[in-house]
Amino acid sequence: MIPGLLSILYSALILAFWSRAEGGFDSLAGVMQLFTFQELALAGWIHFLAFDMFLGAWEVRTAKQEGIAFYLIIPCLALTFTFGPIGFLLFMGLRAARYGAARAAN
Repeated sequence: MIPGLLSILYSALILAFWSRAEGGFDSLAGVMQLFTFQELALAGWIHFLAFDMFLGAWEVRTAKQEGIAFYLIIPCLALTFTFGPIGFLLFMGLRAARYGAARAAN
């Protein structure tokens, strides 16, 4: 539910302030210019929060379905929330290691 609410807030900020800012997504310089506009920097931060929370929820559901102990995914969740792709990679590595161990046992 929280990622959905963040998405609504993100959408409102984009609709209200996008046309006032310079820059764009066509280059790193353009993105940096967008983020000089405070409201769009806030929208960017909300964007990260919404997707990181969504990804973290997916990690928890997937771990539960695959029988991965919750204590093992805590570091993944912390890293997903702070450094999204690194936490995702750690979680995928954990899944791969578990899959490899299960396969070796059979």
